[in-house]
This record gives sequence, structure tokens and C-alpha cells, in this order.
Amino acid sequence: MLIKLFRSGKGGGSAPVDYLIASHVLAYDGNRDLIRDDAGVPLMKSRDPLPEVLAGDPDHTRALIDACPHAWTYRAGVVSFDKDDHPTDEQQQAVMDAFDELAFAGLDRDQVDMLWVRHSHEGRVELHFCTPRMELTSGKSLNISPPGYQKAMDSLRDMLNKEHGWADPQDPSRSQDIKQLPEKKLRAQGREDIQHWLEDLIVAGQISSRPDMVAALEGAGFELPRQGKTYLTVKDPDSGTRWRLKGDIFHADWTREKTAERAAERDHRASAPGSERLAARSHSDLRDEYRAHVEKRRLYNEQRYPHVPGNAERDLGKALEVERGTDPSAENKHGGKREIGREEPPTETVSSGPGLGRPDAWRGSVPGEPVNGGAKSVQWAE
Repeated sequence: MLIKLFRSGKGGGSAPVDYLIASHVLAYDGNRDLIRDDAGVPLMKSRDPLPEVLAGDPDHTRALIDACPHAWTYRAGVVSFDKDDHPTDEQQQAVMDAFDELAFAGLDRDQVDMLWVRHSHEGRVELHFCTPRMELTSGKSLNISPPGYQKAMDSLRDMLNKEHGWADPQDPSRSQDIKQLPEKKLRAQGREDIQHWLEDLIVAGQISSRPDMVAALEGAGFELPRQGKTYLTVKDPDSGTRWRLKGDIFHADWTREKTAERAAERDHRASAPGSERLAARSHSDLRDEYRAHVEKRRLYNEQRYPHVPGNAERDLGKALEVERGTDPSAENKHGGKREIGREEPPTETVSSGPGLGRPDAWRGSVPGEPVNGGAKSVQWAE
């Protein structure tokens, strides 16, 4: 199982939300070429099975993203399972609960919005999520992936993969789908940006073959002067800079399905639960690491977004007036207007007290750990 947060996040709510719940996608033939009608227009086909909304309301999430006054309006990503992981419905719910607990640590239900949609049409379980980048009672920007977030997400991934024996994407026995080539710093950064962008499209299901990849690159304004059997050469027409992209996903016969099949055949698939990389780590150590990240996020969120009981929609409406600068009382103590979309760095303080990692009551307990005192676990679901 892996956790991926997409790099996109600007604009209205239709693009991210409608993609998650769309019943139709582009149609491909057996060679993974787009199927077109006589006029050359690409045809569509139904997703089978159809996407399933597991938590949240697509219309509500779309409206909140549209109303968000910040430069970055949403955060989206996916929790993707390997074809051989086979998580049960209960395990999927626990994964979503643990993700929400980390992302929104210290916040109450009326302070946030989260949409979860399950995709299974690719032969694996993919739990897609989308959240407005806004705390709902204040209108302040709420970033679930602040600087350093990857370590926190990795701790959640490792804890769950160790507990359930799911595929570890960081296991050394896994071959790399993309090979980095040594090159001077400026060009290496350019190639990395292109590769990260293509990875996002692959994980999101928008690229399933090399023809898809070529179409995406050309649609973004790049030129492809050479397309070898094992590589693609990409050119920026403005600067003339070229990058050679090498690795399995750039092979002429690559498909998204082949990547999954190859991963399923690797030796560590048939081994005991866990992976070679995680074999030396105990589940309790991994859980403690995850809980430390939850506590760190809780301390920051509770300081930045103090909860004020009341009508959340009324509070949000007032906050949006302030953020947009239409409220004459919106001046801060220095006499200036609040900067829209400005992020504050997260605190570095980590508590080591007895409350470390204590889950919020409405999110349920940490996976694999009973609720203290026998209290009833309240799950966050719509």
C-alpha cells in the first residue's frame, strides 16, 4: 500500500471532485490506443465497477473548494493498494480513519471537510480523497501536507503495511519504475518535475500506456524529438533544453497493468507479512512513530485553529468576508489585511507526555490499539 498526494491543488472544485466520481473514462483498445469515432473524437467507456463514495458529500466538497479564497484551494491524493493486498471493508475504513486522524489531528468534525471515493475498476482498491484547503470555522488556510509531511505519511504507511502484510513500495526487492540519471543540477531538477507530474497522472489513472504519456506531454507543450524502445526524449521548445527519460514506465510496451502484474510476481509477495525493509521494525515502534506525528500535528492545529462553538456555516461566511478583504474589520493588529493563501510553518515541538498520540474521540482509536477505558469509538463517516 502506498500513499500519494498529488501536486495539483489550484482552481475550482469541479476538476478534482468530478474526476473522483465520474462514471465514464476514455476508451482504449487492446494496444492501449485511444478508440475514436469516424470524426476522430475519442470515445468514452463506463468505469466498472463504478466509483463508490465512502465518506463526505461531493457537492458539498465542490462548493467549499469553489468558495475557498486562498491561492491553493484543495488537496487531493490516493491510498493505493497492490492487487494482492485485498483489504477488507473494515480495513479500508481503518485506513481512512487513521489518515484523517493524522491529517486533521486536534480538529473537530465541523472544522474540516473530507471526501473519500473508492475506485476498483483497475483491478485494485484505490481510496481517493479530496479536501478543501480551508478550516471551516475560521476560513484560514488548512494544509494537510505542510513541510516535512512525507515523514508523517510514511510512518502511517509503514505502520499499516507492517500490521497487515501489505505491499511495501519502499522494499529494496522492488525494482524502480523510473531510473534517475546523473546530470548537472539544473537539468536534473527539470527531469524530476516532469517525472513527478507523470507519476501523479499514472496513480490517478489518467495515464495507462506510453501513448497516453506522449499525449499528456505534448498537451502540456513539450516536444518529443525521439521515442526509443526504452526511453523518451522530451524537449522544452522555449528553452531548447532536453531530458532523456529512462525506466520501465518509458518503455514502448509499458502499460499500467504490466507494472501491477510484475509487482505481484516478486518474491517478497509470497513471504511472511511485512517486507525486507520493515522486518527489523516492530509494529509497536512503528505505531509510536506514527502517534508522535499525530501529536505534533495536534499541537500545531489546536494553536492555529482554536475551536469556537457555534454555527459553523455562519462563522465560515464571516471568515470568507475577512479573507477576501470585503470586511472593513479585517485589519490585523499591524493595520494590514490578511494575506490570502499564506501558510505558516508547522511547530517543531513534539510532546513526550502521557497524552502522546491520543486519538480524537470522533476519529476512533489508533489501528491495533484498544480505546482507553472502554469508551465507544466514534467513526467519521457520512
